Amino acid sequence: MKATSLAWIVMPLTGWMILAASPADAQCSFDSSAPSWGEILKQVPDSFTLNFLFGIELQNVRVVGDDGRVWPTDWTRAENDVFKAEFHVTQGLPPGKYQLEWTAYVRQHYHSDGGSIPFTIAANDGAGATADATPAAAPPAAVAPPVAMGWPYRGLRGASAPPTGR
Repeated sequence: MKATSLAWIVMPLTGWMILAASPADAQCSFDSSAPSWGEILKQVPDSFTLNFLFGIELQNVRVVGDDGRVWPTDWTRAENDVFKAEFHVTQGLPPGKYQLEWTAYVRQHYHSDGGSIPFTIAANDGAGATADATPAAAPPAAVAPPVAMGWPYRGLRGASAPPTGR
């Protein structure tokens, strides 16, 4: 067989293999939270809530300040898969920027998941609630990446980050 004949067979086959192979889409279990992404609150919420699209093994939940301080909560790890986590901060949060961080394992898809939801507690005089305020707290080292809003997980599809002016 001539090299040119072999090339006519190999090239289309190689092209088909490249086109047929598609990247795997990760599936994010996060649905919504209270406080929501980038929310500026006038006072500390009575409780914090994370809602998930399907049951996950929630491994860790924490509230982290802009300075990296982890604030204690009453969250306890459940043995079963959870669709919702509701917990309270056990010490008062002063005005400032925070992140609600979580890590989990998604048994249905055999991968880890997690994210962080930035929010701000404004000063009582309203000084922290300016229109151009940036609600995102700088993440401390070795934390989960910010979650992409919506389904499917747009963060892996190249979409831009959610707007900060919510």
